[in-house]
Amino acid sequence: MSCNGLEHVLHDLSVRREARVAWAQDAERFLAKFVLTRDEADMVKNLDVAAMLAAGVSPLLTYGFWMTNAQERTRKAYLTRLGGPS
Repeated sequence: MSCNGLEHVLHDLSVRREARVAWAQDAERFLAKFVLTRDEADMVKNLDVAAMLAAGVSPLLTYGFWMTNAQERTRKAYLTRLGGPS
């Protein structure tokens, strides 16, 4: 797996509105533009920030990605997804 590929996707989804729109419309098509393994693409689609962190992705990018793309955009929800206290 490549941490760089995941970080590139997260950066785009965190800062580019067009990327978020494209992802919301067709996640598979959007992710096909990046060099990702199937597991990496699944991490993004499932907002699996714990797996991303385990793969070496920057915590700043995972948090920014969560706060701009998750259904529940709270620090508590992010920490819960990481397996922390709810």
